[in-house]
Amino acid sequence: MPPVLPYPVFIDSHVIGGFGRGSSDLGIPTANIPPSDFLASGIPKGQTGIYFGFAKISGTYGTLVRHALPEDDASKPPSTEIVQTEKPILPADGIVLPMVMSVGWNPFYGNSEPSAEVHIVHKFADQFYGADIKLAVLGYIRAEKNFESVEALIEEIMNDIRKAKEYLAEDGFKQIESSEFFK
Repeated sequence: MPPVLPYPVFIDSHVIGGFGRGSSDLGIPTANIPPSDFLASGIPKGQTGIYFGFAKISGTYGTLVRHALPEDDASKPPSTEIVQTEKPILPADGIVLPMVMSVGWNPFYGNSEPSAEVHIVHKFADQFYGADIKLAVLGYIRAEKNFESVEALIEEIMNDIRKAKEYLAEDGFKQIESSEFFK
């Protein structure tokens, strides 16, 4: 089954700093992209939730320097800067990999700003802040929702990853992996 309109949607972006909760709280690292890149992509405006597709990381990356969190408002991300180290991303530079992406307000954490967080289904040796990221968004899994516990949130994310892998194994989706966009 091929992607259904408005998909596929292609996003060419870069990795930015986020809240830092994906790895530390959940054990599910994410590569954040500017929400404006997602909103400008052609996906229906206001459709928050979980998406699936393919991702490719390339270029060089840097080290993220986090500045103090706002003490009075943990719903906003800390200010950050990326100090470029000019290291290549190994071993996955240029490899197209499955991904799930959460777009929205993260109700469990009560964010006051939207975020676009990509979990690439691969274990990277390093973080890759500042690297280039290409995304082929191929479909929508579910709406954003709140959870009773961190454990329930992690369980649902693992279900999202399982569903994404199942969808991406279908012929109509698999062909996107080798599309011109990722070359």
